Amino acid sequence: MDDTLLFIPPCCVDQKLPKAVMQASQRCLCFYTHGDVTMEKFYRAVGHLLIDPHVMVLSMSVVASETMAFLCQCFDRGWITALVLSVRRDCATLLDKYLSGYKDRILCACSKDVSEISSHMVLYNNERSLYINGPMYEQPQKVGLVAYTMQFLPSYSLLSNNLDWGNPLRNILFPDVLRHRAEMRKQKKEVTHPRLSNFIHCEFPPYKEDNI
Repeated sequence: MDDTLLFIPPCCVDQKLPKAVMQASQRCLCFYTHGDVTMEKFYRAVGHLLIDPHVMVLSMSVVASETMAFLCQCFDRGWITALVLSVRRDCATLLDKYLSGYKDRILCACSKDVSEISSHMVLYNNERSLYINGPMYEQPQKVGLVAYTMQFLPSYSLLSNNLDWGNPLRNILFPDVLRHRAEMRKQKKEVTHPRLSNFIHCEFPPYKEDNI
């Protein structure tokens, strides 16, 4: 066996990662990097698997100008319809600078429980979803071995919202939901965007028929 098989280098992530997850059993993949694959590279490599525009839920410790500019590009090009962002350090100034035109489609919460080891990126729409669970970096790091898990769900036909652990989106996003609910209570805000409202009320695909 190739001893570099499950290592995803930044030069080849756009070719190697989609191929790997499509070959993985039940589209669930464990893989590794050397800390040199950024959040943006991950998104560009696998975001197209969802085909249609989607919600992005992003939890990462450090979000600076480069990431905000990329998120703006995601909105501008119609790749994402809404953004749920969790950060460790306040980024209100950057949101105003880069994403002011999309604020009605963004939830942002700053919390001490957002860390490198709790980071993830989750993408979903009505038809399919995927997540990458592991450190989300803005810049390549020199940290040695970094482990990730990824699951691609090309169809929701086998999922159930009626089972306690039957929906992988709910399983990975539940801490995000609680964090953003607390933020909404603190700000005394109402969420009007339908997908963000679904998120706050913990309703993920497959949606009920009257909620699509």
